[in-house]
Amino acid sequence: MQLTMQKKDKIILVIPSYNGVDYLRSLLPQLAEENYVDFDLEVVIVDNASTDDSVDFIKNNFSQFTLLENKENTGYVGANNLAYDYAKKNDAKYLYLLNQDTEITPSFLDPLYAFAKNNKFGSLQSKLKLFPETDKINTLGNVIHYLGFGYGSFNGDLDLGQQKIAQINYASGAGVLLSMEALNNLGYLFDETMFAYLEDLDLGWSLNLLGFENYLIPTSVVYHKYQFQRSMKQAYWFERNRLWVILKNYKIATLVFLFPAWLLMELGQIYFAWRNDYLKKKIKAYSFLFSAKEWKILLKKRKNIQDKRVINDRKILQTFSGNILFQPLHSTILNIANFIFDLYFQILRLFIVW
Repeated sequence: MQLTMQKKDKIILVIPSYNGVDYLRSLLPQLAEENYVDFDLEVVIVDNASTDDSVDFIKNNFSQFTLLENKENTGYVGANNLAYDYAKKNDAKYLYLLNQDTEITPSFLDPLYAFAKNNKFGSLQSKLKLFPETDKINTLGNVIHYLGFGYGSFNGDLDLGQQKIAQINYASGAGVLLSMEALNNLGYLFDETMFAYLEDLDLGWSLNLLGFENYLIPTSVVYHKYQFQRSMKQAYWFERNRLWVILKNYKIATLVFLFPAWLLMELGQIYFAWRNDYLKKKIKAYSFLFSAKEWKILLKKRKNIQDKRVINDRKILQTFSGNILFQPLHSTILNIANFIFDLYFQILRLFIVW
């Protein structure tokens, strides 16, 4: 009798890279040391037209990794979408997204695969810890505020190591395993309109709408060289994409009920933008969002997700938050805002039955 070996599942790990050679010098040797028995792993690096020595460094030192080169910077979204297309063509069962500004721990993919092979899911997030403050949390799963904001839970808290597998709103794109089954059901990885920032929020929300849950797997640990101030410089993308996502994913009736809170928040955001010298970026976000060209695209994308959804807004809102509990933003003004908007949220959820 001739025995046939069962084909192993394949995980494609993708690193979007842009002028990140200093990060890659540390990360890639760590990945080269990884050795897995239960599944096949392929590392794919997507370079977004870097102007530093990234490409030469990869070619000269890590020929075992697959290098995809973009001719222009297509953003975090475009780079990962290219890798998703590659994964579909190369029979991957799972896709792991890893930021270039990370450090891994040995065998960090094993706990994710152990859960993935026995459960239906959309995304599985590794426990992300800060670097070099390796005793502190970056995120234990990201939270969606009902007005479209997203933030990492427990950011800056000491890691007491007592976490368990838990459902989360969405996984940070810095370190997440994605089900190709779920992505193929959705029809894409990231909404290409978003370019960068909050694309992972949109993905997590969309997967939930299709009935795929997102989980934290705390025994998979990745360190993230996260810098809050670096993110804050991208106000245009945050504001544009936040509004894009809520207009796309909520039902019309929900948007109507949200309007008073949304309007109050927008007035506050405009004032905050004026005080912090990015009012022009806020106005630019509005001009993009409400242009005739982009509005047509938005309506098309909205129809796609609304036609496919199997979970209603009432259930979705039960998992969202009315508070922004993010340590770097802590202030008296935020506390007052949280009280007002959370009160509205608690009342709102009593009326949303669709």
